[in-house]
Amino acid sequence: MLNSVIASDYFDYQDALDEIRETEKFDFAAIALPEDGLHSAVIKWKYASGNINYRYRMIVLRPGKGLAGLVIRTGSRKIVEDVDAELSQNDKLGYPIVLSEALTAMVAIPLWKNNRVYGALLLGQREGRPLPEGSTTFRINQRLGSFTDEINKQP
Repeated sequence: MLNSVIASDYFDYQDALDEIRETEKFDFAAIALPEDGLHSAVIKWKYASGNINYRYRMIVLRPGKGLAGLVIRTGSRKIVEDVDAELSQNDKLGYPIVLSEALTAMVAIPLWKNNRVYGALLLGQREGRPLPEGSTTFRINQRLGSFTDEINKQP
């Protein structure tokens, strides 16, 4: 189902992710999506920009687990301005992308389409750099194809 949703609106997510990371001044950006488009499917990081290795490709999360699973399940942003101060060691272990990419600050944003959360966008910093100004209110605004960062509010 998700593959047909993404295929039907062909869009170069990798180029868009690279552009967002560079223009918004983040060290790392990634998109996580359910493997087969269903909420019961495992979640994987499908696209990444600024990655320091390829371990993100091996991260497999159960629905509702990990950073992407939490954002997809709740439909809400997760903002962590200081990983060491705000997350316990157990929390860090539950967010393997944080450890594999050595993130020290991050914003995770749900990716909505047709009033349903399909995935998550992660924007992060390393080496103690703060989140860029305005990043906690960052808006996708058609920069990721037909995905939006909030549910479509119909009148």
